[in-house]
Amino acid sequence: MQEKEKLMETKKYKLMHKEEIIGELIEKEKLLKDTEEKLSEITEISKEKDNLSKEYLKQLERSQADFDNYKKRQEKKQKEFIEFANARLLNTLLSVVDNLERALDSTKNNKNAKAIKEGVNNTLKEFYNILNKEGVKPMQSIGHRFDPYEHEAVMKMETDKYQEDTVVEEFQKGYYIKSKILRPAVVKVAVSSDKINNTNKK
Repeated sequence: MQEKEKLMETKKYKLMHKEEIIGELIEKEKLLKDTEEKLSEITEISKEKDNLSKEYLKQLERSQADFDNYKKRQEKKQKEFIEFANARLLNTLLSVVDNLERALDSTKNNKNAKAIKEGVNNTLKEFYNILNKEGVKPMQSIGHRFDPYEHEAVMKMETDKYQEDTVVEEFQKGYYIKSKILRPAVVKVAVSSDKINNTNKK
């Protein structure tokens, strides 16, 4: 009888032990499932944050590019403004150069004007040096074809010596400032004799 009871208790114990193990396994499986779900959520959040980081980086790069472009535009505007301000000043100085050149020309037939001529010549050289440093260069107009952008024609001369529309005389020099025109040249332009005759016949 005792043997039978002992066997029953052993079976009962084993059965309870098995149920506990199964229960623990179920708990662990549930815990593992919860962990996997949380890991999935964390991974999703991480992906969203990574995408946001990439988007913020793109926005930052665009902002940087926009700022760089703005900076370049402002630098260009500032440079153009300075060049424009210089152009106005240099254009004013050119009238001084014109007067000095005229004064120099007026001393050609005056024997007593040697000292004046030398002084004017030296002053002109200084002006030319200043203009040259600022990128101001004189135009070469005589013998060249008339260009309405570079020349201002105030007279025409009937001649067969030069081709038509050739600059034959310069009343006032033209100047460039770097690649732009600072002041157009005031010139006389050749006109063909045949053209004049044909016009008169009409």
